Amino acid sequence: MDPENNESKKLSPQQFRPKTITASSKLKGKVRVKQVASKFSLDDEKIILKGGGNGGDGEYIQFCGITSVERTPLFASNDRLHYLLELSNNLDFIATSILGGDLDKMLLKSENNEDVKCQFFEKNNIIYLIYGVFPDKKGKWFLEQMAKYYSELVRGKDINNLTKIEKFEIDNKFKGYLIFILKEYLQLQDVFSDQEIPYLEDWIRIDYIGLSSMSIGVISLLLDKEGQLNVEVPGEFENLEEEMEMKESLLTAKIEAIAANTLGNTGAYPRWIAVKLGFQKYRFLTFRKYQNDYFLSCLSEGNLRKIENVEAQIEPILYHGIGTPFSGNLRPFNKLKATIKDLFKQISERKFT
Repeated sequence: MDPENNESKKLSPQQFRPKTITASSKLKGKVRVKQVASKFSLDDEKIILKGGGNGGDGEYIQFCGITSVERTPLFASNDRLHYLLELSNNLDFIATSILGGDLDKMLLKSENNEDVKCQFFEKNNIIYLIYGVFPDKKGKWFLEQMAKYYSELVRGKDINNLTKIEKFEIDNKFKGYLIFILKEYLQLQDVFSDQEIPYLEDWIRIDYIGLSSMSIGVISLLLDKEGQLNVEVPGEFENLEEEMEMKESLLTAKIEAIAANTLGNTGAYPRWIAVKLGFQKYRFLTFRKYQNDYFLSCLSEGNLRKIENVEAQIEPILYHGIGTPFSGNLRPFNKLKATIKDLFKQISERKFT
Protein backbone atom coordinates (compact mmCIF):
# COMPACT_ATOMS: atom_id res chain seq x y z
CA MET A 1 0.00 0.00 0.00
CA ASP A 2 1.52 3.30 -1.11
CA PRO A 3 1.99 5.61 1.88
CA GLU A 4 1.79 8.85 -0.14
CA ASN A 5 0.21 10.07 -3.38
CA ASN A 6 0.60 13.45 -5.07
CA GLU A 7 -2.35 15.78 -5.30
CA SER A 8 -4.14 15.76 -8.62
CA LYS A 9 -2.49 18.15 -11.08
CA LYS A 10 -5.83 19.31 -12.43
CA LEU A 11 -7.60 20.12 -9.20
CA SER A 12 -6.29 20.74 -5.70
CA PRO A 13 -8.45 20.20 -2.60
CA GLN A 14 -7.57 23.71 -1.47
CA GLN A 15 -9.64 25.06 -4.38
CA PHE A 16 -12.86 24.02 -2.69
CA ARG A 17 -14.57 26.51 -0.37
CA PRO A 18 -17.57 24.65 1.08
CA LYS A 19 -18.81 27.69 3.02
CA THR A 20 -19.61 29.67 -0.13
CA ILE A 21 -19.98 27.15 -2.92
CA THR A 22 -20.56 23.41 -3.19
CA ALA A 23 -18.21 21.06 -4.99
CA SER A 24 -20.95 19.97 -7.38
CA SER A 25 -21.77 23.51 -8.51
CA LYS A 26 -18.14 24.59 -8.82
CA LEU A 27 -17.19 21.57 -10.92
CA LYS A 28 -20.33 21.55 -13.06
CA GLY A 29 -19.39 20.94 -16.68
CA LYS A 30 -15.76 20.18 -15.79
CA VAL A 31 -15.88 16.69 -14.29
CA ARG A 32 -18.55 14.09 -13.79
CA VAL A 33 -19.84 14.43 -10.24
CA LYS A 34 -21.78 11.48 -8.87
CA GLN A 35 -25.03 12.06 -7.10
CA VAL A 36 -25.07 9.58 -4.23
CA ALA A 37 -27.20 8.86 -1.21
CA SER A 38 -26.04 10.84 1.81
CA LYS A 39 -28.12 9.44 4.67
CA PHE A 40 -25.80 8.45 7.48
CA SER A 41 -25.09 9.10 11.13
CA LEU A 42 -21.85 9.63 13.02
CA ASP A 43 -23.05 6.77 15.25
CA ASP A 44 -22.96 4.30 12.32
CA GLU A 45 -20.38 1.56 12.76
CA LYS A 46 -19.19 2.35 9.23
CA ILE A 47 -20.02 5.47 7.26
CA ILE A 48 -20.06 4.05 3.73
CA LEU A 49 -18.60 6.54 1.27
CA LYS A 50 -18.20 4.39 -1.84
CA GLY A 51 -19.22 0.86 -2.79
CA GLY A 52 -20.12 -1.62 -0.09
CA GLY A 53 -17.31 -0.72 2.28
CA ASN A 54 -16.22 -4.37 2.47
CA GLY A 55 -13.02 -4.34 0.48
CA GLY A 56 -12.48 -4.00 -3.25
CA ASP A 57 -13.41 -0.47 -4.26
CA GLY A 58 -15.33 0.17 -1.05
CA GLU A 59 -14.51 3.23 1.02
CA TYR A 60 -15.68 3.97 4.54
CA ILE A 61 -14.83 5.91 7.69
CA GLN A 62 -15.31 4.45 11.17
CA PHE A 63 -13.90 7.25 13.30
CA CYS A 64 -12.95 10.92 13.20
CA GLY A 65 -10.97 12.28 16.12
CA ILE A 66 -9.11 15.33 17.38
CA THR A 67 -6.56 15.53 20.19
CA SER A 68 -3.96 18.08 21.25
CA VAL A 69 -0.25 17.31 21.20
CA GLU A 70 -0.43 17.82 24.98
CA ARG A 71 -2.72 14.73 25.09
CA THR A 72 -6.01 16.53 25.71
CA PRO A 73 -8.87 14.65 23.95
CA LEU A 74 -10.86 17.25 22.01
CA PHE A 75 -13.35 15.36 19.81
CA ALA A 76 -14.42 11.77 19.09
CA SER A 77 -17.09 10.95 16.52
CA ASN A 78 -18.05 7.89 18.59
CA ASP A 79 -17.07 6.25 21.88
CA ARG A 80 -16.25 2.82 20.38
CA LEU A 81 -12.90 3.96 18.99
CA HIS A 82 -12.12 6.73 21.47
CA TYR A 83 -8.86 4.93 22.37
CA LEU A 84 -7.46 5.97 18.97
CA LEU A 85 -6.90 9.45 20.43
CA GLU A 86 -4.45 8.15 23.03
CA LEU A 87 -2.82 5.88 20.46
CA SER A 88 -2.35 8.87 18.15
CA ASN A 89 -0.58 10.79 20.91
CA ASN A 90 1.72 7.82 21.57
CA LEU A 91 2.54 7.52 17.87
CA ASP A 92 3.08 11.26 17.58
CA PHE A 93 5.61 11.15 20.41
CA ILE A 94 7.62 8.44 18.63
CA ALA A 95 7.32 10.26 15.28
CA THR A 96 8.49 13.65 16.48
CA SER A 97 11.17 12.46 18.89
CA ILE A 98 12.95 9.29 17.78
CA LEU A 99 11.93 9.31 14.11
CA GLY A 100 12.31 13.06 13.64
CA GLY A 101 9.28 13.72 11.44
CA ASP A 102 5.53 14.27 11.34
CA LEU A 103 3.10 11.41 11.97
CA ASP A 104 1.41 10.65 8.64
CA LYS A 105 -0.29 7.25 8.32
CA MET A 106 -0.63 3.80 9.86
CA LEU A 107 -1.80 0.62 8.13
CA LEU A 108 -3.41 -1.96 10.41
CA LYS A 109 -3.75 -5.61 9.47
CA SER A 110 -6.44 -7.66 11.21
CA GLU A 111 -6.43 -11.37 11.99
CA ASN A 112 -8.46 -12.07 8.83
CA ASN A 113 -5.87 -10.11 6.81
CA GLU A 114 -8.06 -7.05 6.21
CA ASP A 115 -6.35 -3.66 5.93
CA VAL A 116 -7.62 -0.55 7.71
CA LYS A 117 -5.84 2.79 7.70
CA CYS A 118 -5.41 5.60 10.20
CA GLN A 119 -4.37 8.90 8.60
CA PHE A 120 -3.17 11.93 10.55
CA PHE A 121 -2.73 15.67 10.11
CA GLU A 122 -1.25 18.08 12.63
CA LYS A 123 -1.83 21.84 12.62
CA ASN A 124 -1.27 24.38 15.39
CA ASN A 125 -0.48 21.65 17.96
CA ILE A 126 -3.73 19.80 17.20
CA ILE A 127 -3.73 16.25 15.76
CA TYR A 128 -6.61 15.29 13.45
CA LEU A 129 -7.21 11.65 12.53
CA ILE A 130 -9.57 9.49 10.52
CA TYR A 131 -9.82 5.70 10.61
CA GLY A 132 -11.22 3.46 7.88
CA VAL A 133 -10.63 2.56 4.24
CA PHE A 134 -10.07 5.43 1.79
CA PRO A 135 -7.42 6.68 -0.68
CA ASP A 136 -4.60 8.86 0.65
CA LYS A 137 -5.62 11.94 -1.33
CA LYS A 138 -9.21 11.86 -0.11
CA GLY A 139 -7.97 11.29 3.43
CA LYS A 140 -5.65 14.29 3.17
CA TRP A 141 -8.47 16.49 1.85
CA PHE A 142 -10.84 15.29 4.60
CA LEU A 143 -8.33 16.03 7.36
CA GLU A 144 -7.57 19.47 5.97
CA GLN A 145 -11.29 20.26 6.00
CA MET A 146 -11.57 19.06 9.62
CA ALA A 147 -8.66 21.32 10.59
CA LYS A 148 -10.15 24.27 8.74
CA TYR A 149 -13.52 24.15 10.51
CA TYR A 150 -12.28 23.11 13.95
CA SER A 151 -9.64 25.86 13.95
CA GLU A 152 -12.40 28.40 13.42
CA LEU A 153 -14.35 27.04 16.39
CA VAL A 154 -11.42 27.17 18.83
CA ARG A 155 -9.79 30.39 17.62
CA GLY A 156 -8.62 32.39 20.63
CA LYS A 157 -9.36 29.56 23.08
CA ASP A 158 -7.02 27.47 25.22
CA ILE A 159 -7.77 24.03 23.79
CA ASN A 160 -6.19 22.27 26.78
CA ASN A 161 -8.40 24.06 29.29
CA LEU A 162 -11.85 24.26 27.71
CA THR A 163 -14.77 24.37 30.12
CA LYS A 164 -17.40 21.63 29.87
CA ILE A 165 -19.86 24.12 28.38
CA GLU A 166 -17.31 25.33 25.81
CA LYS A 167 -16.45 21.78 24.77
CA PHE A 168 -20.14 20.80 24.54
CA GLU A 169 -20.91 23.75 22.28
CA ILE A 170 -17.83 23.20 20.11
CA ASP A 171 -18.59 19.47 19.76
CA ASN A 172 -22.18 20.13 18.66
CA LYS A 173 -21.14 22.70 16.07
CA PHE A 174 -18.29 20.56 14.78
CA LYS A 175 -20.58 17.53 14.31
CA GLY A 176 -22.60 19.66 11.90
CA TYR A 177 -19.46 20.62 10.01
CA LEU A 178 -18.36 16.97 9.95
CA ILE A 179 -21.64 15.88 8.36
CA PHE A 180 -21.14 18.61 5.76
CA ILE A 181 -17.56 17.43 5.04
CA LEU A 182 -18.79 13.84 4.63
CA LYS A 183 -21.44 14.96 2.14
CA GLU A 184 -18.85 16.94 0.20
CA TYR A 185 -16.61 13.84 0.16
CA LEU A 186 -19.45 11.93 -1.48
CA GLN A 187 -19.61 14.56 -4.23
CA LEU A 188 -15.88 14.38 -5.01
CA GLN A 189 -15.50 10.75 -6.07
CA ASP A 190 -14.29 11.64 -9.57
CA VAL A 191 -12.06 14.56 -8.65
CA PHE A 192 -9.19 12.72 -6.99
CA SER A 193 -6.82 10.57 -9.03
CA ASP A 194 -5.49 7.52 -7.18
CA GLN A 195 -2.63 7.02 -9.62
CA GLU A 196 0.49 5.82 -7.86
CA ILE A 197 3.68 7.85 -8.19
CA PRO A 198 7.24 6.57 -7.82
CA TYR A 199 9.24 7.09 -4.65
CA LEU A 200 12.15 9.50 -4.74
CA GLU A 201 14.47 6.65 -3.69
CA ASP A 202 14.88 3.20 -5.21
CA TRP A 203 16.27 1.80 -1.95
CA ILE A 204 15.31 1.29 1.67
CA ARG A 205 17.86 1.72 4.47
CA ILE A 206 17.43 -0.31 7.65
CA ASP A 207 18.43 1.41 10.90
CA TYR A 208 17.00 -0.99 13.50
CA ILE A 209 15.74 -4.57 13.65
CA GLY A 210 13.83 -6.18 16.49
CA LEU A 211 12.18 -9.52 17.11
CA SER A 212 9.66 -10.01 19.89
CA SER A 213 7.34 -12.61 21.31
CA MET A 214 4.37 -11.78 23.55
CA SER A 215 5.71 -8.18 23.77
CA ILE A 216 9.08 -9.43 25.03
CA GLY A 217 12.05 -8.33 22.95
CA VAL A 218 14.25 -11.29 22.04
CA ILE A 219 16.42 -9.56 19.43
CA SER A 220 17.35 -5.86 19.42
CA LEU A 221 19.82 -4.68 16.82
CA LEU A 222 20.53 -0.97 16.31
CA LEU A 223 22.41 -0.65 13.03
CA ASP A 224 22.39 3.14 12.93
CA LYS A 225 25.78 4.38 14.06
CA GLU A 226 25.49 7.68 12.18
CA GLY A 227 22.73 9.14 14.35
CA GLN A 228 19.94 8.96 11.77
CA LEU A 229 17.59 8.10 14.63
CA ASN A 230 17.29 10.53 17.51
CA VAL A 231 17.68 8.08 20.40
CA GLU A 232 18.81 9.78 23.58
CA VAL A 233 19.72 7.80 26.67
CA PRO A 234 20.70 9.32 30.01
CA GLY A 235 24.07 8.81 31.65
CA GLU A 236 27.67 8.44 30.55
CA PHE A 237 29.07 5.32 28.90
CA GLU A 238 32.53 3.80 28.87
CA ASN A 239 32.33 2.81 25.20
CA LEU A 240 30.12 2.96 22.11
CA GLU A 241 29.01 -0.66 22.50
CA GLU A 242 27.53 0.00 25.95
CA GLU A 243 25.72 3.09 24.65
CA MET A 244 24.33 1.15 21.67
CA GLU A 245 22.99 -1.56 23.99
CA MET A 246 21.17 1.05 26.06
CA LYS A 247 19.71 2.63 22.92
CA GLU A 248 18.60 -0.80 21.70
CA SER A 249 16.80 -1.45 24.99
CA LEU A 250 15.06 1.93 24.86
CA LEU A 251 13.98 1.53 21.25
CA THR A 252 12.69 -1.99 21.85
CA ALA A 253 10.64 -0.92 24.87
CA LYS A 254 8.97 1.94 22.97
CA ILE A 255 8.29 -0.14 19.84
CA GLU A 256 6.84 -3.03 21.83
CA ALA A 257 4.61 -0.63 23.75
CA ILE A 258 3.22 0.74 20.47
CA ALA A 259 2.63 -2.75 19.05
CA ALA A 260 1.00 -4.09 22.22
CA ASN A 261 -1.18 -1.01 22.69
CA THR A 262 -2.37 -1.11 19.08
CA LEU A 263 -3.04 -4.85 19.04
CA GLY A 264 -4.77 -4.77 22.42
CA ASN A 265 -7.13 -1.94 21.46
CA THR A 266 -7.83 -2.61 17.79
CA GLY A 267 -7.38 -6.37 17.52
CA ALA A 268 -5.04 -5.65 14.61
CA TYR A 269 -1.31 -5.11 14.40
CA PRO A 270 0.31 -2.17 12.59
CA ARG A 271 1.84 -3.36 9.32
CA TRP A 272 3.55 -0.02 8.97
CA ILE A 273 3.60 3.46 10.46
CA ALA A 274 4.76 6.25 8.15
CA VAL A 275 6.46 9.42 9.38
CA LYS A 276 6.94 12.25 6.90
CA LEU A 277 10.40 13.83 6.84
CA GLY A 278 9.85 16.08 3.82
CA PHE A 279 8.35 16.08 0.33
CA GLN A 280 7.83 12.40 -0.57
CA LYS A 281 10.48 11.51 2.01
CA TYR A 282 9.50 9.04 4.72
CA ARG A 283 10.72 7.03 7.66
CA PHE A 284 8.86 3.83 8.56
CA LEU A 285 8.25 1.56 11.50
CA THR A 286 7.17 -1.79 10.05
CA PHE A 287 5.92 -5.00 11.64
CA ARG A 288 5.55 -8.49 10.25
CA LYS A 289 3.83 -11.33 12.08
CA TYR A 290 5.25 -14.86 12.13
CA GLN A 291 4.33 -18.19 13.65
CA ASN A 292 4.17 -18.66 17.42
CA ASP A 293 3.35 -14.97 17.97
CA TYR A 294 6.71 -13.64 16.87
CA PHE A 295 6.87 -10.16 15.37
CA LEU A 296 9.69 -8.68 13.31
CA SER A 297 9.99 -4.89 13.53
CA CYS A 298 12.18 -2.60 11.44
CA LEU A 299 12.94 1.11 11.47
CA SER A 300 13.76 2.22 7.95
CA GLU A 301 13.93 5.12 5.53
CA GLY A 302 13.38 5.25 1.77
CA ASN A 303 11.13 3.19 -0.47
CA LEU A 304 8.56 1.19 1.50
CA ARG A 305 7.95 -1.16 -1.43
CA LYS A 306 11.43 -2.60 -0.79
CA ILE A 307 10.68 -3.75 2.78
CA GLU A 308 9.43 -7.16 1.67
CA ASN A 309 12.79 -7.79 0.02
CA VAL A 310 14.49 -7.05 3.34
CA GLU A 311 12.12 -9.32 5.26
CA ALA A 312 12.66 -12.10 2.72
CA GLN A 313 16.41 -12.02 3.37
CA ILE A 314 16.00 -12.00 7.16
CA GLU A 315 13.32 -14.72 7.34
CA PRO A 316 15.60 -17.73 6.65
CA ILE A 317 17.70 -16.67 9.63
CA LEU A 318 14.67 -16.23 11.89
CA TYR A 319 13.30 -19.68 11.12
CA HIS A 320 16.14 -21.15 13.18
CA GLY A 321 14.56 -19.64 16.29
CA ILE A 322 10.83 -19.05 15.78
CA GLY A 323 9.82 -22.65 15.16
CA THR A 324 8.78 -23.04 18.79
CA PRO A 325 7.13 -20.59 21.24
CA PHE A 326 9.55 -18.44 23.23
CA SER A 327 10.53 -20.22 26.45
CA GLY A 328 12.54 -17.47 28.07
CA ASN A 329 15.90 -18.68 26.80
CA LEU A 330 17.64 -15.88 24.84
CA ARG A 331 20.78 -17.86 23.97
CA PRO A 332 19.60 -19.13 20.54
CA PHE A 333 18.38 -15.65 19.64
CA ASN A 334 21.76 -14.13 20.48
CA LYS A 335 23.22 -16.37 17.77
CA LEU A 336 20.55 -15.22 15.31
CA LYS A 337 21.33 -11.59 16.15
CA ALA A 338 24.99 -12.15 15.27
CA THR A 339 23.99 -13.80 11.98
CA ILE A 340 21.69 -10.86 11.07
CA LYS A 341 24.50 -8.44 11.91
CA ASP A 342 26.80 -10.34 9.52
CA LEU A 343 24.13 -10.12 6.81
CA PHE A 344 24.05 -6.33 7.06
CA LYS A 345 27.81 -6.06 6.91
CA GLN A 346 27.47 -7.32 3.32
CA ILE A 347 24.93 -4.61 2.39
CA SER A 348 26.51 -1.28 1.41
CA GLU A 349 25.14 1.53 3.63
CA ARG A 350 22.43 -0.92 4.78
CA LYS A 351 20.45 -0.03 1.63
CA PHE A 352 18.39 -2.74 -0.05
CA THR A 353 17.14 -2.33 -3.62
